Amino acid sequence: MGQGQDATMDAEVVNRTKDPVEISLTIEGVPAGWDVNFNSRYPSFPVRSVMVQGGDQNSNKSTTLELKAKVPENTKPGAYAIKITAKDLRGSTQYVETISYRVSSKKIETGGIKVSSQYPVLSTGSGQTLKFTVDLKNETNKALPTSLVAQTPPGWNVRFKPQYGDQQISSIQLKENGSETLSVEVDTPFNAEAKEFPVTIQARAGAFEASTSIKVSLKGSQDLKMGSLAGTLNAALTAGNKTPIDFVVGNAGTAPVRNLGFVTKKPGDKWSVEFKPDKIDALAPGEVRQIKMEVLAPDRTIAGDYMMTLTANSADVTKSVEFRVTVSTPTIWGWLGFAIVGLVVLGLAIVFFRLGRR
Repeated sequence: MGQGQDATMDAEVVNRTKDPVEISLTIEGVPAGWDVNFNSRYPSFPVRSVMVQGGDQNSNKSTTLELKAKVPENTKPGAYAIKITAKDLRGSTQYVETISYRVSSKKIETGGIKVSSQYPVLSTGSGQTLKFTVDLKNETNKALPTSLVAQTPPGWNVRFKPQYGDQQISSIQLKENGSETLSVEVDTPFNAEAKEFPVTIQARAGAFEASTSIKVSLKGSQDLKMGSLAGTLNAALTAGNKTPIDFVVGNAGTAPVRNLGFVTKKPGDKWSVEFKPDKIDALAPGEVRQIKMEVLAPDRTIAGDYMMTLTANSADVTKSVEFRVTVSTPTIWGWLGFAIVGLVVLGLAIVFFRLGRR
């Protein structure tokens, strides 16, 4: 950097524990006349401590600050070191870093371009699209044709668009000392696991290059599948007898399904349906469970085909399928039916015989 110039760099404070942590920030060794501070990003104001939320087993939480340094005009050329210390106010953990500034007697065109995002962390389910807002700033006195590149995990897709437009772009013309705001759309794969993924947005203009990191926090997707081991959705039962019907339920998503229950839409109010088990506390991604459904059709149910709607539901996902149930009557009722028909035929024969003799 040159005499009388400013320098700004991003400083990311990371919490690798599960509990929120307040971090104090101290700056030592600041040369006389220099103005060096940590600043928040939006809006920008000096800070001496920062609260960072706790993470989980899949991701860490972080907060990004700006370290700003203003060098006086009369600073002698040379290297200047400043010590930065970040300390957990409730514990003994601390991190120390030394920042080295090299001051030149000539004005140096620093930065060139700057990339930032006001909301760098967004959350959604796997398979969904997120829209980030990214700001580009040209800090030079000339127009800069700027190309745009994104570094993503494999299988992801990123599109750059003007803030108020739907045309996809891969470069943009930045006016001298001008700024542009872009919309960055990130497509996440349906099978992506539930955790936090970084995406780096890079802008290049000749010898100038700048980047910023945005983060996609995926909650995972939930997708239930139901069917039978035989691959069919039908069963046969006898009226008046409780009949077990086996079916399976599986989690085809990337996030656990919790508190899964089962209900049915029965052919009639007098039908009885019981599930064993009647509830699943948690169904992990890729896990399949076998459920037994015991169905009882009333004694006097007419033989034939009936439809039952089986629904598995939790707070976040619901899946329904239809079972065809073929009901037959018990054998005793069949013989009783034949006996009744026989008696009717015999009665008619006697009547005709008597009438014939007259």
